[in-house]
Amino acid sequence: MKSVIAIFSLLLALSLHGCGSGDGGSLDSALPDPTPSNPQPPGNGGENPVTPQPGVLGDLEDLGDLMEPDGDRWYFTKAVGINIQGDIIGQSNAGSPVRAAFLWKKDSDLLTYLGRHDGEFILTCKDPENPKNLIYSEATGLNDHSEIIGNSTTGIGWPTEDAEEKRAFIYREGTFINIHAALPTFDYPYFASEAVKINQRGEVVLTASKIVPVCDVRKDALYWDGESGFQILGSVINADSEAVTINENGQALINSGGTAIFHDLNWNVVEILNHLPGATHTFAVDMNDSRPTGRVIGNSGIAEYRFSRLHTDPRDFMERTRSRGFFWDGGAMYPIQDLGGGTSMAMDINNHDQVVGSATLPDGSFHAFLWTLGEDRKGHIVDLGTLGGANSHAVAINELGQVVGWSETGEMYEEQGVTAPIRHAFLWSEGTMYDLGTHDYFYEYPFTPPFPFSEAAAINNSGEVTGNSLTINAHSRGFVLTPVFP
Repeated sequence: MKSVIAIFSLLLALSLHGCGSGDGGSLDSALPDPTPSNPQPPGNGGENPVTPQPGVLGDLEDLGDLMEPDGDRWYFTKAVGINIQGDIIGQSNAGSPVRAAFLWKKDSDLLTYLGRHDGEFILTCKDPENPKNLIYSEATGLNDHSEIIGNSTTGIGWPTEDAEEKRAFIYREGTFINIHAALPTFDYPYFASEAVKINQRGEVVLTASKIVPVCDVRKDALYWDGESGFQILGSVINADSEAVTINENGQALINSGGTAIFHDLNWNVVEILNHLPGATHTFAVDMNDSRPTGRVIGNSGIAEYRFSRLHTDPRDFMERTRSRGFFWDGGAMYPIQDLGGGTSMAMDINNHDQVVGSATLPDGSFHAFLWTLGEDRKGHIVDLGTLGGANSHAVAINELGQVVGWSETGEMYEEQGVTAPIRHAFLWSEGTMYDLGTHDYFYEYPFTPPFPFSEAAAINNSGEVTGNSLTINAHSRGFVLTPVFP
């Protein structure tokens, strides 16, 4: 084990923040009560009214990997999203490529390799003597029709894969379609692209990079109608723009010039969100399907930060940016309060305007929260507590009001003198935070336990959860759980 860097990679890479619920949800379903029947008081220091029992909701099912034969099944698999059918996407070892986009089908319990941009490479004027081959691929989003978006990558920046050397694709009806090859040249050709979000209609938003004189990389947020039409989305003048999401109403969300932008494609209306009082930078994170405009969540703080829903560490983000989460409703930006520590971080929103994330307590720890805007037009926050440790973080919420994320358990894991707080995936439902435990029963090597950590990545509207068990050096192994509540 690489114990010297293990703690650092763990703290950075364990924050595997999923793709939300993975499906659009329904506005016709009954609104869940935002106040749990068994609430936990803010600042409770992680003391839960119900002692969590790992595995009480069922065993975590291993997703397998793209390697054959099975062998000892230690190969890397990282789940990132799940749709209403229970199909899961992510990235896995495949031999060649070493990191490959996959689709796991619930009905067959099999992983399918989705492909990559074979034989393509990226060449920039900044490094003309060193073309970068597209050697990996990653799946980043799917809808309920199992249309999947993803990117081929050069591997630079792995495992976070935040580098710009990518090219976008869509996997539809068993076919790999090269989105990047179809990109128009609006003024300069795009050398890289990143598929970010797909909605139920198959519309996609992506970020594309081009080189403008003199050898300067600029980024555009683009809309693709799923067939042949592309459009540049709104941006701050002379600033890069990056796509965030698109909802079911044809409304897109962009980050540009240190602020967030709402773009209604139906009327071509562009609105800048600006900042909360005292903040200088705003990052949009997600938007729901409310009408006439989707409600937007994000974070507003005092410093620039490359926010990623998959990889942003909550403590690092809140300490550096001194951020407050926000809820934006057709022009009005509501601050999301903290739990006494001064900062909060919004991560996901459902169609009932329920927001989840984490917020700091007076002692500097942070807890997962559930926030709603009440009929009194004031925000109401509920501390979801922890599994016994100091910190917890929520990453996704479904239309039933069920929340998933990770929490410290209060126990420490030690390996050859290297120690780290144990984190487990949780599912919070109707006032109780359930410990999902980890899964390692498939692993035949002698380390005990080989996967002491886990994190949930996403939950669908049927309550099925996907996530990953992890080693001390953040080696990931995907799981799925269909919970059975006691």
